[in-house]
This record gives sequence, C-alpha cells and structure tokens, in this order.
Amino acid sequence: MNKVLLKSTVPIIGTILKRYREKMRKNQGDIASNAGISISMLSQIERGVVSPSIDTLCCVCTALGLEISELFRRITPKTPVRIKRTGERLTIRHDGVFFEQLSASVQSNFPAEMLLIEVLPGKQIGLSGSGHEGVEMGYVLEGSALLTVEGEDFPISKGDSVSFNATLPHGLVNNGKKSFKAIWTALPPHQDYLK
Repeated sequence: MNKVLLKSTVPIIGTILKRYREKMRKNQGDIASNAGISISMLSQIERGVVSPSIDTLCCVCTALGLEISELFRRITPKTPVRIKRTGERLTIRHDGVFFEQLSASVQSNFPAEMLLIEVLPGKQIGLSGSGHEGVEMGYVLEGSALLTVEGEDFPISKGDSVSFNATLPHGLVNNGKKSFKAIWTALPPHQDYLK
C-alpha cells in the first residue's frame, strides 16, 4: 500500500471504529481491556494517529463485535470498474490443475468470481465429496471432462455450458486425452483452489 493511501486510510479506520464503539455505547476502557491494548493506544487508533497492526485491528474489532471484513468493506475504495491485466491476475498451478482468477466482483454485496481453469488428462478437481454455498457455472473452451454432481455423471465438452447448485457434492475429472479448459464462475467465490 503506498504511503499516500495509507495516510488517508488510517484516519478513516479510526473514525469507523470510534463511531461503532459509540453506537454500541461502549467506553474506551472496556474495549481496550477486551482487546488487550492500552486506552492510550485505542485513543490513538481512533484519532488516526497510529496505524495499528492487523493483529491489533482484529483484537479491537473482536472487542467491538465488528467483523473485520465489514471494516475493510467500508474502507475499500468504491471503483465502478476493475481491470486485471495479463500477468497481474492470481494464478495457481498444482498437480496438473491450473486456476487463473480472471475477475472478481467490485461489489462486496454481490460477490462473484470468474476463473479460467485447465485440467490435464487424468487429473481432477473438487472431488472432496462435499459442496459449498452458492452456484457454479461454466463454459467449456476445449477438451472434455466428466462433471459429477451428487453422484450423477454429466459428460461436458467444447462449447457446452453448465450450471449447478454448488451445495451438492461435486467434482470434475478430465478423462480425455487433451487438456480441459473452461471459463468458470462461482457465486459467491469459493476459494478452495487456494489451499
């Protein structure tokens, strides 16, 4: 994070924390004690004088009963368009499977992500036997694979599009002889590929 952005963000964090504390009718002493910091430190954070560590910020948010994700949502700059250029995107390659996060939603209240996935012949993804919240949709660019949803097999190949309830156990196996490539969307994002 550049210094200019940090200087403008620190006071905003302090203001949000102070307003939230006052709204909850809590005094600085209670919050500081529960967060394991001094009243002086909390006062400096609320005034935007110091930039707290992530650990300290987490402790203060916990003491306030405020989800840290909500704090970050409030301080994230509102941009109507997000562009990810080639070479700037999150990419992961593991055991014959490639994920590239093409885009993620700019609005946290409408979370979604779009991925380019590639699965080499004989490799598989998502066969843990469990599902996750939301829905998944895909469009096959090349190759073929076997999509399994709740124990039922669905062959998919180039040009096919698919959508399914992601709460059902699901997985995909490339049982062909060529690489399987697809554009895949998860709503909300399911980032088990990061593990």
